[in-house]
Amino acid sequence: MTRTFTLPIAAVFALAAAAASAQEQQAGNEASTNTEETFRALIEQCDDTAALMLRARIRLQLPHATEEAATTAQTMLDQAFATCGGGDVEGARTQLAEALAIATAGASESFAEDEPSEVDVAEASGAAAEDVTAGDAEDEDDKPWWVFW
Repeated sequence: MTRTFTLPIAAVFALAAAAASAQEQQAGNEASTNTEETFRALIEQCDDTAALMLRARIRLQLPHATEEAATTAQTMLDQAFATCGGGDVEGARTQLAEALAIATAGASESFAEDEPSEVDVAEASGAAAEDVTAGDAEDEDDKPWWVFW
């Protein structure tokens, strides 16, 4: 009897939590409901596909970047599209490339990622391989030749 009441109540709470989450994520905002109009307005501002792709890459980095880097990159993004709308496509691409570099650096700083060099990775994997090989050699001495495991 308790199960018949518990399951529907749990389902109601789960659906309510999902609805609250959708509102926090701004699901259904103007840009997502009118994607065609949003994209047309963006293309009217700058119809260069390379600039649009750089814009997409920058926007993917912004939520992960530090606050300062995200603000700087967003400002440069807006300026670049204004430049592109003025007819200077190459200048806009340069600005967008700089904004992407800033956003990527901000994301790396935000996650405190130090890119390991290939030497570090090779040394680490070599040391791990030596440890495994040393362990196998010790085990082989203790076992007869017909025991496989």
